[in-house]
Amino acid sequence: MKEKFLIALFGLLISTLNAQKNMDSLAVSKDLKIFENILKKGHPGLYQYIKQDSLEYIFNTAKESINDSLTDIDLYKKMLSITNEVKDGHLLLFAPNTIKTDQYYFPLILKIINTQFYTDTDDFNIPIGSKINTINGQDTSRILENLKKYVATDGHNLTRKYREIELKFGLFYAYEYGISKNFSITYTTPDGIKNDLDLDAESFIKVKLRNTKRNSYFAKYHQKKNNFDYFDKHINNKAPFVYYKDELNTAVLVINSFGGDISQFKSKLIKIFREINKKKIEHLVIDIRQNDGGYRPNSVHLYSFITKNPFKQIKSQSIISLSVPEKKYATRVFLNEKDFLEDKFKNHPTYDGWRITFDDLETIMAPQKNRFNGKVYILISGATFSAASAFALNAKNNPDITLIGEETGGGYYKSFGMFPVYYELPNSKITMVMSMVQIEQHTKETSIPLGSGIPPDKNIIHSVEDLILGKDAELDYIFRLIKG
Repeated sequence: MKEKFLIALFGLLISTLNAQKNMDSLAVSKDLKIFENILKKGHPGLYQYIKQDSLEYIFNTAKESINDSLTDIDLYKKMLSITNEVKDGHLLLFAPNTIKTDQYYFPLILKIINTQFYTDTDDFNIPIGSKINTINGQDTSRILENLKKYVATDGHNLTRKYREIELKFGLFYAYEYGISKNFSITYTTPDGIKNDLDLDAESFIKVKLRNTKRNSYFAKYHQKKNNFDYFDKHINNKAPFVYYKDELNTAVLVINSFGGDISQFKSKLIKIFREINKKKIEHLVIDIRQNDGGYRPNSVHLYSFITKNPFKQIKSQSIISLSVPEKKYATRVFLNEKDFLEDKFKNHPTYDGWRITFDDLETIMAPQKNRFNGKVYILISGATFSAASAFALNAKNNPDITLIGEETGGGYYKSFGMFPVYYELPNSKITMVMSMVQIEQHTKETSIPLGSGIPPDKNIIHSVEDLILGKDAELDYIFRLIKG
């Protein structure tokens, strides 16, 4: 009796930790079919990176694997394997709230450098910059490969995947491998010493607080001793702010988001550039490395302050449906469907949908009168996405502006957005977000491979040494460039 009780108790514990919901095959099939219909009837670039017969094969494989032993998380993973092939950074899937990571989260704060995991803090007496070799007996290179599907990105880009994985490693690890109460890791310190260590899982809140201590946030480089205050002002701050490097006559404008009220954003920029010009600043650095997008008009306003010439952003917009597919499962539609889809596109038919091609008069924007007239540098990263990536593309088209950092997560030639629709699948409660508009962007350089993000003019990859020192290699490069 005691043995049976212990077995039952162990089963209950495993169920509580993983808390995945079992689904019968009919429920899985229904959700998968709704998901398929939404994509095929509404996604404006479904076959841009995968051939139609190849996508059909993936769908059929997923359908053939359906059985009564599947859980909602199993279905979530199958759907991710499909969206990962579509390669649209705005096509998002969110797992149902059945895996509870609140109290059991992977405790280490990690940084990905050259496809390897390194510690980004000195917690648990592990030196910063130590290479993590295995977790629970599995090589971290295999773990990284398995986690890539959890991050949507435009085209073949990997930098966005790496930036998201390092930030949400504990969450993705739990989805892929289930909840663990403890972790056995092996690691190699910067001086080559190999060690192993057993670590207990921690609460998400505790790990989140320690995340503010990342060396790769560069508090040490800026000589700030309070990591939390620095994080709150420089990383978590969504409003535009500026600081100065007086000895170089340089301003650093940090834009961590293009979200927020459009009129307020523009008013803030007017005040900032009035101050910059009053100080007679000669060099301006705009840091959008933490900016994952927002409203395109905000990115347009910012660019109008740093260009001396009129500029274009969009060549065309296209859709394949004049209405929201599977609308009864839609939970949120932010824009008016009739105005934004039917009335806007119905008079612009093409053979495979509806396309609006913009002429020069419709897409040219004018520079600001009180624009900045000095030298401009833009800092970009894999986390630079959506409207931020569009801003980086404007800068890429301008020979007077220098882009520095790594390839953006947003696509160079095309992207998706402008009309996002939120869905909840009825049985699994998986949330899906699909944008119904494909945007063909104005580009000047045509040699960049399809599926790339916006490439920097100067590619700088952070080294393990930079991580250990807390050195901002990209910003430091600009400062050295200005010094001559």
